[in-house]
Amino acid sequence: MLNKLKTAIAGSVVAAAMVSNAAYAETEVASAEAEIIAAVELTLVDSLDLGLIAVGAAGGTVNLDEANGTRTCSTELTCVGGSTRGSFQVTNAADGLTVDLTVDASTTLTGAGAPMNLALTPSATSIVFDAANIETVFVGGVLTVGASQTAGVYSGNYNVTAEYQ
Repeated sequence: MLNKLKTAIAGSVVAAAMVSNAAYAETEVASAEAEIIAAVELTLVDSLDLGLIAVGAAGGTVNLDEANGTRTCSTELTCVGGSTRGSFQVTNAADGLTVDLTVDASTTLTGAGAPMNLALTPSATSIVFDAANIETVFVGGVLTVGASQTAGVYSGNYNVTAEYQ
């Protein structure tokens, strides 16, 4: 008898819980929105040019500083004339937003002789875009020149990507 009473009470509680009482219901209206911003644009201003390099029997390295454009050759090499670090302008980004910059870690320069490795270094990996200023990113690097490298022009390509963080 006690079990039947417990079952009856439990059934009543479940039935009462299933009955909706409209007096206690409430509906709230919410809004949704999205703002579309312009895509970041990246424009090549200057290609990276390590300039003229004289090599002897021993190889060495050429360093083109990404921050100030200074080029230095190791003692086994001679740097002749000028050089240009790569430069890119970041435009069309939303003011005050962070833009991440990615540059390939290295590229291979090919030409008349053995390929040479150019390790790349950007002047920045992210910037907070300021529409009032021209945002320029520079790319330098270290070129490894082989011993008795064959004379000639060597070239290669690398990627620079700008995207919102």
